[in-house]
Amino acid sequence: MQNYRLITKKGEGTFSEVIKAQSIKTNQLVAIKCMKQVFQTIDQVLYFNSNIGQQTERNSSIEKVIKS
Repeated sequence: MQNYRLITKKGEGTFSEVIKAQSIKTNQLVAIKCMKQVFQTIDQVLYFNSNIGQQTERNSSIEKVIKS
């Protein structure tokens, strides 16, 4: 996350929140999906991952940024 300047929270769901941010290197505006909690079951992980995949397919300009 050190490569991005966080601007504002844009939305929130069951497992995550979406933050509007700007790349420090390119100044490109991005949306970063951040996990709110640790998953308790494998079903929660699978649901979260499929949700990200569906959103990415609908909008090809979405870039996944993952940090563990």
